[in-house]
Amino acid sequence: MYENIKSGTLTFLVLLSLVLTWQIWTFQPNYALLQDVDYVNNPNLNEERKLSQVIVPEQLVFHVNGEHSLLNNREPLFLEFYEQLLTSRVEEISLMSNVTLSQVLEETIELVFPTKIPGDVFLSLFENVEEDFVLPINHVERVLVYINRDTDKVHYRIVSNKEQRFLDIETSFPTSDFEENYMAQSDEWMRAFDYSVGSQMGQWRKSLFLPEENVNVETISYTVTPVSVDVFKQLLFNDPLSAKYFRQANGDESYTDGNRLINIINNGNFMDYINPIYSENPERGSRNVIVSSIDFINGHGGWTDPYLLDDWVSNEGNEEAKYRLWLNGHPVVSLGGYDVMSLHVFRTGNQTSRYIRPLFDLDQQPMEYARTIVDLPSGHDVINQLEQREYFDRTLLQKITIGYEMKKWNAFVTIEPHWYIFYDNVWQKITLDDGKDREGDDYGLE
Repeated sequence: MYENIKSGTLTFLVLLSLVLTWQIWTFQPNYALLQDVDYVNNPNLNEERKLSQVIVPEQLVFHVNGEHSLLNNREPLFLEFYEQLLTSRVEEISLMSNVTLSQVLEETIELVFPTKIPGDVFLSLFENVEEDFVLPINHVERVLVYINRDTDKVHYRIVSNKEQRFLDIETSFPTSDFEENYMAQSDEWMRAFDYSVGSQMGQWRKSLFLPEENVNVETISYTVTPVSVDVFKQLLFNDPLSAKYFRQANGDESYTDGNRLINIINNGNFMDYINPIYSENPERGSRNVIVSSIDFINGHGGWTDPYLLDDWVSNEGNEEAKYRLWLNGHPVVSLGGYDVMSLHVFRTGNQTSRYIRPLFDLDQQPMEYARTIVDLPSGHDVINQLEQREYFDRTLLQKITIGYEMKKWNAFVTIEPHWYIFYDNVWQKITLDDGKDREGDDYGLE
């Protein structure tokens, strides 16, 4: 009896050993369970955008009988007009050389872009263009929309101040829509005046359009949602599971897969991704950096908040594109005094070499109880203060705009409006004290 029990027990243990050995050999660990998967379904990520949703004019100006008025680029009328402009069929084109801009008829709508748009990129914004249609101009800065009385059609006059020439394009945009839906409403919007800047003279001198009267702008607050760096480790590293974590001497956190690097900076508010490109003479990308950077963002986490093209640079093999956050039709110029609220993509040759972006996004709706109205001075007050500066050089002034300064406290941000100038490639905030200069104050510039 005892021997039978021993034999049975031994047989059971041998069988158990075989089963366990088989399970060990065939076991496949579920690494996904070891990770925080909450970010995979983050509803604020993975939003892809088209070129026309990211390249948007910063200003729309009505010109009627020598008077000007401004339409904010978040107004429904602006969005309707821009969509109709891009969906109308582009028909005949002519390069203008002897005609002056002043010969455009009295009733005109002008679209001002935040930076020069490459001609091929601009043309790709339109939905109804023949494949062999070519835009014989390198950069587009403004578009004047008007009715040509000779053809009785709506024309687009494409302006390049840098090249000192412009094109005229005949379109299928209905003249009745242009007159009744848009020009007829010009009186309803903010009155403006023009202020010429820049070094180019005559018709090629750039005009800034500023409000005649004081402007009421909201201060708004949002709750914010942090974006986990894990989503970008998954998207930007070849093997995210092998990524190593370390803390730098300055306290910033970093992750690396042995080649690429993600730095978490500014108290965890921003990510700086670096992909080193080891080539002395990298081949230049065949596509414009604007197009490739939009594709990169679409494929690597997508867009969170309303970012619009702000600027781009192309110097030999090193290129970059910058997309600025816009709220209520105004750019967010600074966070705590620094111009960082943007998506910034760098390209070396054909490859994205760096990507800087915030690691938080604003919740969809602002906090209603935190809204207040700020009464900002008129454009005339701003100009008067600038021209009082001893070393003010009008040729170095590039932009004057109402912008937002963001202040962040943990899960909340407040967006405060101010006047800003873009002067000699640097943003500066202007503060006005009812026209009274204080001793030691640099005429309101910060």
